[in-house]
Amino acid sequence: MIDNDNDIRIVIPPEMLAAWQMTVDLIAKIANIPASLIMKRHSAEMEVLVSSDCANNPYTAGARDSLGHGLYCETVIAKQAELLVPNALKDPQWKNNPDIALGMISYCGLPLNWPTGEPFGTICMLDSKANDYSTQQRSLLESFRRSVESSLETLYQKNQLAIANQDLERRIAQRTQELELLNSNLMQEIDSRVATEELLEINKRYDELTGLPRLGQLETTFSQLVSDDAVSGITALHLNLANLKTIHDSLGFHVCEQVIKAVAEKLQALLPSHAYLAHASDGAFCIIVANGKSLQLSNVADLPAQLCHVFTQKLFIDGTSVSTAVNIGVAVYPGDAANFIELTRKSSAAISHCEHNGDNNYTFFDKNIETMLFSRLQIESLLVDAVANNEFVMHFQPFVDTKTQQVVGAEALLRWNSPELGFVPPSDFIEIAEQSGQIIEIGYFVLRKSMQQVAYWRQLYNPDFYVAINLSPMQLKDDSLVTRIVKLLELYQLPPQAIEIELTENALVQDAGQALQVLNELAEVGVRLSLDDFGTGYSSLSYLQNYPFSCVKIDRSFITNLAESYKSRELVHTIISMAKNLNLSLISEGVETPYQADFVARSGASIWQGYLYGKPTDADNFSQRYLVSTLYARDNLL
Repeated sequence: MIDNDNDIRIVIPPEMLAAWQMTVDLIAKIANIPASLIMKRHSAEMEVLVSSDCANNPYTAGARDSLGHGLYCETVIAKQAELLVPNALKDPQWKNNPDIALGMISYCGLPLNWPTGEPFGTICMLDSKANDYSTQQRSLLESFRRSVESSLETLYQKNQLAIANQDLERRIAQRTQELELLNSNLMQEIDSRVATEELLEINKRYDELTGLPRLGQLETTFSQLVSDDAVSGITALHLNLANLKTIHDSLGFHVCEQVIKAVAEKLQALLPSHAYLAHASDGAFCIIVANGKSLQLSNVADLPAQLCHVFTQKLFIDGTSVSTAVNIGVAVYPGDAANFIELTRKSSAAISHCEHNGDNNYTFFDKNIETMLFSRLQIESLLVDAVANNEFVMHFQPFVDTKTQQVVGAEALLRWNSPELGFVPPSDFIEIAEQSGQIIEIGYFVLRKSMQQVAYWRQLYNPDFYVAINLSPMQLKDDSLVTRIVKLLELYQLPPQAIEIELTENALVQDAGQALQVLNELAEVGVRLSLDDFGTGYSSLSYLQNYPFSCVKIDRSFITNLAESYKSRELVHTIISMAKNLNLSLISEGVETPYQADFVARSGASIWQGYLYGKPTDADNFSQRYLVSTLYARDNLL
């Protein structure tokens, strides 16, 4: 409430006083001074709210002194400006200051105000010796002044909301929403521009490995063939190395690159003169073939059939025999498509149907694939404005400590509620967003919202709470990723250990060198790193050896059959023991029964995650279910 002398009386909660105590202790330590204080102004006196815990500090919390006899803080509050007194003994204005009797002869202080402009008090530094207080020390004090006033603003707004009438609440909420919308739009605009610039830069890179052109040059060739009267149609083939990940996991990155290069060379040697080749991405190649007017449609299948047969033969890389498996999708212009982009997209879409029939197969585009493609295109087009239209929301699934059985963190999970499509599962749109490049902007949204939420939870409920955030392979190619994460940590005043970055083996496979560089930089910053779906790939152990992971998440497939399968129990026990020996924390994912929870806990797992402890839910429900009780328990202890 506000009393008659315009002094705002709001009780400062214990957790805020504790945070301020840490602030003045930190100021005193960095500035190497005996006393740093936060003072509260009352109608006729000043009170020491918090005082740095230093051996030679003469001030104690709760001490009061009357106004009107030359206190430094009176001048700071009256002038609403910084006051710097290097040596009161040599300054006629301050030679009779009461603090001299306490042994403090130098002072630097700044005013603290409520958001209404009403004075709250001061934040200051005092020294028992002459001190000019460096620019760095004064900047430090200014930084913490803003932090304290930010806390006061939050406290004031909560108090106003509690006592205001319904109309005032509505207007405050409307204004707050406008400010949040303005800030959100600004951040989204920045993210969109950065994402576009980074994506353009990625797409400009020349394919040095194979020496083949990108799809843009192939499109130019397509346009030239369309205008040739001798060409009656154009066949597009998308060839994909189906077992590239297996090769990488089994033989390593170098051999994987050499296989891609060898496949490119083999294709160049095999293709006829009227066929044109481009490297689409990783183990994917695109071929367009000019069809003569005498060509029968049945003969169109000759080339993909020949290629499938050829690639059943092994390659020899540095003396090592390597088996290859390919899938080929085929589409024909003008029957299937009216332009190059549509043609190559449909030939690429046809590949997915090869997987149902095994490797070394080819599939022609048909109406069923067209239906699937339409759904894909619809999702891709709607994704473009999904961030700007606030269609994405973050859900959180709790991490439960197996020893204390307390919720200590959460995994951040993206959810999309499309006005046109309704709820769209992540499995239906994440891959599309990665392939279209929209995952960069969406990824920034996930990082920003997750950090904003955990900063709020850490301040309000648990200062040690952390959130796990998933990164896609495309995000690791973004050269500005680490810088953006660091800036977001600074923006929300989070320590690096407040977030944990989760990656699957697939993210590491696509560009191992780039991934290693990014993860090393994040580890140097202090961000936690977790290997997701551990145990499902071929090279899980090598990743633990070569990458700076601090945590592994055991895949749910191992947890599901614990009660029925002796082998599953032995595997889980072995994985957990290995993680403990490597000083890695371990999260058991997919815990759904008390038996599973008890088994992994007794085996030494650090964290439970699964439906037994809670399904993913939005931030408000998460707070009510898992964090409010923590706050009450802490308040009772206080």
